[in-house]
Amino acid sequence: MEENSKNFVEYDSFNPREEFLRYFSFWPYFIISILFFFIISKIYLRYVNYEFQSSAKIEIIDKSENSEMALPTAMTVFNRSMINLENEIGVLSSFSLHERVVKSLKSNVQYYFTGRVKSENQHLSQWVDVDHISFKNEYLDTINSTSFYEIYFGDKELQINRLDENDDLINSFKFKGYSTTLADHNLPFEIGFDPKKLIGPSYSKRVIKITPISQSVQSFRSAVQISEVGTSSDQLVLSLRHTNRIIADEYLNKLIDEFDRDGIVDRQLEHKRTMDFVDSRSGFLTLELQKIEMNKQDFKEKNKISDISSNASLSISQQYNYDSELFAAKSQNDLLQILKETLANNNFELLPVNIGIENDNINNLINEYNLIVRKKNRFEVSAGGNNLFVKELNKQLKDYYVNISTSINNYEKSLNLIIANLEKKEIEFENFYKNIPENEKILRSIDRELKVKESLFLLLLQKREEAAINFAVVRPSIKIIDIARSGEGSVFPNRLIVTFASLVIGFILPLVVLYILFQTDTKIHTKQNLLSLIDDIPLTGEIPYIDKQDSVKDIISSTSRSPLSESIRMIIANLNFILFNDDKNKKNNLILVTSSIKGEGKTIVSVNTASLLSSKFSKVLLIGADLRNPQIHKFLQNTSKSSNGLSDYIYKEGSNWKDFIVKHDKLDILLSGTIPPNPTELLSSEKFANFIAEVKSKYDYVVIDSAPCLLVSDTFEISKYVDTTLYLVRSNYSDQKLCSFINECKNEKKLSNMNLILNSVGNSKAYGYKYGYGYGYQYAYNYGYGYGYRSSED
Repeated sequence: MEENSKNFVEYDSFNPREEFLRYFSFWPYFIISILFFFIISKIYLRYVNYEFQSSAKIEIIDKSENSEMALPTAMTVFNRSMINLENEIGVLSSFSLHERVVKSLKSNVQYYFTGRVKSENQHLSQWVDVDHISFKNEYLDTINSTSFYEIYFGDKELQINRLDENDDLINSFKFKGYSTTLADHNLPFEIGFDPKKLIGPSYSKRVIKITPISQSVQSFRSAVQISEVGTSSDQLVLSLRHTNRIIADEYLNKLIDEFDRDGIVDRQLEHKRTMDFVDSRSGFLTLELQKIEMNKQDFKEKNKISDISSNASLSISQQYNYDSELFAAKSQNDLLQILKETLANNNFELLPVNIGIENDNINNLINEYNLIVRKKNRFEVSAGGNNLFVKELNKQLKDYYVNISTSINNYEKSLNLIIANLEKKEIEFENFYKNIPENEKILRSIDRELKVKESLFLLLLQKREEAAINFAVVRPSIKIIDIARSGEGSVFPNRLIVTFASLVIGFILPLVVLYILFQTDTKIHTKQNLLSLIDDIPLTGEIPYIDKQDSVKDIISSTSRSPLSESIRMIIANLNFILFNDDKNKKNNLILVTSSIKGEGKTIVSVNTASLLSSKFSKVLLIGADLRNPQIHKFLQNTSKSSNGLSDYIYKEGSNWKDFIVKHDKLDILLSGTIPPNPTELLSSEKFANFIAEVKSKYDYVVIDSAPCLLVSDTFEISKYVDTTLYLVRSNYSDQKLCSFINECKNEKKLSNMNLILNSVGNSKAYGYKYGYGYGYQYAYNYGYGYGYRSSED
């Protein structure tokens, strides 16, 4: 018997060992859960599509290094890069660049091996011989919905089914042999197979998936990741995750190649513009030269002139010097007129450079103008025309346009002034040569004009050759540091992480479930649990959980050594401290057995307590005082629920209770009798009080099995006559809220001399230690929390 106190136990205090044992008692569930998730992880790793990451590294070459006319800036002086990596990343991730890559590689055509569980995306070289398939390019460029083509191999027969996005059959084609080239069909491709050289598992079905260009472009754009190597570096790292290594490597390498080609084309554009300009002017100059030569020929033939000798003096030599200067000035003026005409028709496009104009200011302005045009074109690709920086560049172009026009006009005025002065000087010299024939003057004028046109023509041809050489030898825009290469291991899924995660989940899931169950559990499980909720009511004994249901319905014999019998004996031993007191003349032999609700085991305890008492004492009476739901008859053979008993004695006049006694070995049993309509009135009657007084004096012990006191008031009517009350609480059955009612019965003295008995101890694995009883050196019973009895009845 244990006395409860406030310091006896703190049920809510955390005990690591008990908590560990509490969870450890469910170890089979942990093992099952871990094995289950481990198997799931293995199945997942077997059938999931693995993703591999391909990476490449490139270095952007500074375009300003190619410009011979570029002036030094603060960046170049301090050896700092003028590359804007964000702009380069914008070009690399642009839709147009990826579209060229997808069209070049036909990446919108995907090849699959479809097995029993999963489909594997294959490169064409892994799927079939590359030379055996060809597509209609116009179909790949114009397709606007996804199509699937399933390929089946029969006995010398090839079948191709066309499906839509919902896997609905559209068309089916059958071909004799394993090639489509000799048959008439409307498939968008021609394909042929050599059965002896088929690649892949024999059971796999081959599928061709064709998606729209825009859809494939968007898919690859989102998959390609571009990052800077460092803040002060001009290098970029490109990476692509894909389920096929070859496809990822091939796509990245092609993307880098197209990006390099895009930069080269951008640099070649200026030289191409110069070549186009020269080509457009060379035809015009050729006609002009032919016209002048014909005029010279006609003049000589008309005037019958074959040769004119000049014996010019020192003055004539001086005149030739003026002629030479006049020639140079007019040549510059002609080039200037050509440039003015080109500038007038220019719409912020590149201007020709180095065409022979001998004005450094104009040439420098044209070079700076072209640099801004190229920069604007690059930004429009990635940022668009409405970008603020593009608008600022447009404004700068307008300013340079005005400056170039002003410089040309100023230079033209200067040339006109020089030409006018030189012509004036020639007129002065002509006055000295009035004797020179008119023919010589005309021929000299024709020769001068011819020479000007020839010089200009040769100059333009030279500039065209220079531009052609520069066009052919433009430096690449990037340097490839590392070509695209995929790692050996997959980046998704990670086998180690998946396996470890499965083990963790397998362990945590039952842990979480058990924690929730424990936190929501409001049942009483252990002695400590019960005593922590009760106010100073002694615990007289504990009865273990009995798993064998049949043995629970038997009355314990005096020779029994079962766990139930030993626990009852322990309760009887503890009762000696309660029933025997200092008053030798008072007979404390009336024991009331009750509980809060039905099913807590009061009938089992009362019947077996009375049976074991009868083995030591000659006169022991068991009274069935539960007049509403009697249960004692179930422990007796050939006894029905309607047998006469206590209710019949109280209700029937002239009856004798001794006539209703049922014998079981040495034990006298008075059943409850016929179920009355008014049990409370019967138990509160004077006849029942006299009956109790009589049996108390005649018997050594009287055990009363009463009704649950939370449900009805019958037990409280009996309590005033008894010496002690055994109050049953059932482990894993009784709710903790019932303890407030038990405390109320104690504090308000509704029940006499209350003593608690915890029944069915060990009926829950929620507390993982073993429950044991020791009965000397000869007997030792250790019963885990897997033993006990279950009954809906008392």
